[in-house]
Amino acid sequence: MLVDINLLPQNEKGSRQWLYVVIGVLSVGILALFVLFLLSFNIGKDVDVLTTELQSTKQLRAEKEQSISDFESSDAWVQLESAVRWAESYPIDTVPVLNHLVELLPERGFVKQFTYAEDGSIQLSIQFDTSSEAAFYLTHLKESRYIQEATLLALATEDISENDSLSAVNTETILPRYIGQYEVTLNRVEIKKMETEETSDEQGGDSE
Repeated sequence: MLVDINLLPQNEKGSRQWLYVVIGVLSVGILALFVLFLLSFNIGKDVDVLTTELQSTKQLRAEKEQSISDFESSDAWVQLESAVRWAESYPIDTVPVLNHLVELLPERGFVKQFTYAEDGSIQLSIQFDTSSEAAFYLTHLKESRYIQEATLLALATEDISENDSLSAVNTETILPRYIGQYEVTLNRVEIKKMETEETSDEQGGDSE
């Protein structure tokens, strides 16, 4: 009768299983550490980007605040406030004013340029056929109750074509045209009365 005697250790198979378990746990731990490293690296980059943007925003804000401070301390701020106060105190409609200035022109007088300054003065460039018309227009301006002061700053000639000179109707020999530069200061009180009268006339016309 044969007897099978096994002299090898019986726990060799169990030892291998524990070894596999330990290797698996170590592998999972290493993989987890690698993933955590990648996440922390990406988060660090995002934090650096946000920090840079925050610093840029703070610098831009500081520059804007400095610009505002410089503007408020400069004469430009004072001039702007003065212009706003003037506009609020003396709002004048330029359309009636321009219409009145055109009414004072001679038959062949034309407004070439109209500039309304912040101080209430008006710069006019007027075209005439003769120099005497420019002088008469200045007289009409000074006689107007809507104008406080009028000055003829310059009178220059402008050459015209032969056809234009033949078609012009005047007692003088017309060779050039004359361009008069005027500066006009409005009588604001009378201008406001004129605007009030026109508004009343319009309302009266509508009621009829």
